Amino acid sequence: MKRTLACAAILVGIVACNKASAPKLEGRWRGIKAIGIDAEQVGAANLFASTMELEFKGDVVSVHTGSDKQSAKFKVASDENKKVVITTDQDGPDDKQTLTFVDDKTLDWTLAPGKAIEFSKE
Repeated sequence: MKRTLACAAILVGIVACNKASAPKLEGRWRGIKAIGIDAEQVGAANLFASTMELEFKGDVVSVHTGSDKQSAKFKVASDENKKVVITTDQDGPDDKQTLTFVDDKTLDWTLAPGKAIEFSKE
């Protein structure tokens, strides 16, 4: 019995120390710039990025691009340190999206290896 209680206490301590990042997604994020884009494409990529917004509300994510808006329910596939991986019911479980917190107000959405869009929390 003592051993079970000790294991439970250790497990609670580990969970308490591992701060999840997923709750920090909540809110509206405005696109700032594209990252990892070839020099000749930077202007167009930054213009596109600046028209994007992500909005997380409960279990729904909305992606705004100019006048277009798409929303879907999302699930957290993994949440480690500052990296949150989500899937949406619209794209399915095999299309994982990686969101990395640079800090509490800055988020990078990885589009491909080495390429991302940086967002700032409003």
